[in-house]
Amino acid sequence: MKPTALPVDWAYSPALDLELKQYTLLAYLQRVKRRFDERKLYPHLQELQWHIDELIALRDRMRKLEGGFPGELIGFDLRTGGVMNEALPKDPFLGVVDELIELALPNLRDVLADGQGLSAEIAGHIHFSPVGVLPLHAREGWLLLHTPTGIRVYNYEVALVRSREPASGLEDVRTRFVTTYSTGLLKNYEWVKADLVAAHRMLPNPAVFAFHTDLSLPHVETFIPLAKQLVYEVVGKSAQ
Repeated sequence: MKPTALPVDWAYSPALDLELKQYTLLAYLQRVKRRFDERKLYPHLQELQWHIDELIALRDRMRKLEGGFPGELIGFDLRTGGVMNEALPKDPFLGVVDELIELALPNLRDVLADGQGLSAEIAGHIHFSPVGVLPLHAREGWLLLHTPTGIRVYNYEVALVRSREPASGLEDVRTRFVTTYSTGLLKNYEWVKADLVAAHRMLPNPAVFAFHTDLSLPHVETFIPLAKQLVYEVVGKSAQ
């Protein structure tokens, strides 16, 4: 995925102003921290990891580029027989970008670690279990998310071809919101499952998972992504 909150080329465009770049990064990280305070994990966790990976790749490319242009020959190493070249003066542009990368990576990693810790903590408050007996092939079915206003139903499907992203469920488990059921004495998870089977006959024997938490969680940014990860741990890996 490509991030939206922080420009893709923020580290090297448009100006070579280290202080401005640091301010841009700090402002971005502060926004992410505020989202974490609101228990909004995604897409911020993915974006942080994307920026870290991109900066590391950029640093590697820069070092490879510098190594490909040796300076003037000044002698030979008598121990190894290799040539000795005078170091070329560092390009000011590359110098600013290199310094920025070394400053940015620890800050990005710290905020990512905070978000990952929060994700693990929240996941520990999400209780889920299959509704009824799971079919032999559970690649497609229903997710039932219990909320204060009712049971939100999502159709899910595990992709046959694994994405290039690290396997977690976010990219490999696709979901689509279907409907909401009000809760009551008769409308429990088993009743909802039976109603879904009757209404969607293309899935006569679906896998159904119910999720409940004692926390107030944003649906899009947290509850659904974590539910997808939990389902992936159960059925996703075997479906690949």
